[in-house]
Amino acid sequence: MSLSLPAAPLKRAGLLFTFAWFMVGGIGHFVVPAFFVSICPPWVPEPLRVVYLSGVVEIALALQLIPRRTRSFAGYALLALIVAVTPVHIWMLMVPERFPQFPVALLWLRLVIQAAFIVNVWWSTRPDPA
Repeated sequence: MSLSLPAAPLKRAGLLFTFAWFMVGGIGHFVVPAFFVSICPPWVPEPLRVVYLSGVVEIALALQLIPRRTRSFAGYALLALIVAVTPVHIWMLMVPERFPQFPVALLWLRLVIQAAFIVNVWWSTRPDPA
């Protein structure tokens, strides 16, 4: 199994950030599941089960970023996951009164950051040129 990191320092930093984000986030689903359940829209069935399942997926995909052989697949899967959770972020913006702990500006900022994060995940998980 090849564990080499990207040669370019910025790409390496992007990959390490992506790994840390999803590993810590995935663990968070098990440490503070009530928080994640609290932001689930009402149309999500069995929110606690979904929170745990998404935590497992985040951890598993973060681990798949380590081997070079599975990194590209993990990147595409993480992009799909990011897109899949975007409706939650939009829903929170639609009903900000349910989340008084989050300023509306922060909810908007999260969408902007999410767009940048999508670019980072795609870029940092592409294979290095030969």
